Amino acid sequence: MELKLLLTAVISMSGLAVLFAGLLGIADRKLRVEKDPKVDEILALLPGINCGACGALSCSDFAEHVVKDGWDVGKCRVAPEEMREKLYAITGGKETTVIPEFPIVHCAAGWDKKKNDAEYKGIRTCGAADLDFGGGMDCEYGCIGFGDCCGVCPFDALHMENGLPVVDTEKCTGCGECARACPRGIITMEKMADGSLIYVACSSLDNTLRTRKVCEVGCIACGICEKVSQEGFFKVEHNLSVPDYSKQSPERMDEVRQIAAKCPTKVIKEFKKK
Repeated sequence: MELKLLLTAVISMSGLAVLFAGLLGIADRKLRVEKDPKVDEILALLPGINCGACGALSCSDFAEHVVKDGWDVGKCRVAPEEMREKLYAITGGKETTVIPEFPIVHCAAGWDKKKNDAEYKGIRTCGAADLDFGGGMDCEYGCIGFGDCCGVCPFDALHMENGLPVVDTEKCTGCGECARACPRGIITMEKMADGSLIYVACSSLDNTLRTRKVCEVGCIACGICEKVSQEGFFKVEHNLSVPDYSKQSPERMDEVRQIAAKCPTKVIKEFKKK
């Protein structure tokens, strides 16, 4: 009797398994969305690092958007020029000019300039140190110096020198991973069409007295750059000089350099692409 019940149960379960398998097969055929072969063609030419700089979740997601939504393949700033040409050939799109972006480090305090009110003995990452009272740094806005930004760069384009990240513009693709990794947000991605950019190497919003106390190379909001800037190249906001990059055209760069030279703490610097 028990054997008969066991056999009945096995046969019933097997029958149900076959039935559900058949139903799943029918559903798969009915609901399957045919994948456009162009998606795989495009994906094969993409770098595959899934950096998200294009606005998509991944390279695969980007390829889907290109085919289905007509995204410009030029949105992928990481793809080299020869690959971009092939991508345009596949999609039939018109090649556009891609303005490169580079990470700008808004801090000038190297190890010899960083002032600490405590010795940090925790995990040697910027993220951990920032959570632990800034790793003992007096300035709560400056670069902590442990190189989280360099660690996430998929192209080995950033290296730490004297406690500050230095960008190798020949390797940098502008993916933005470094900017996202910085816990203090001192790295910004800026467009650079003409190979040069004048920026403020400081992120501090402290008042003049506090800045002078904790950093000898920080912006003291003296306003000289704004006062001598007739064209509005600089403006002091929240105790920090802010440049207007849109006004830094090639023909005006010498004017901006002259203004930068008047900065008493020399915190206004020039970033040049090799």
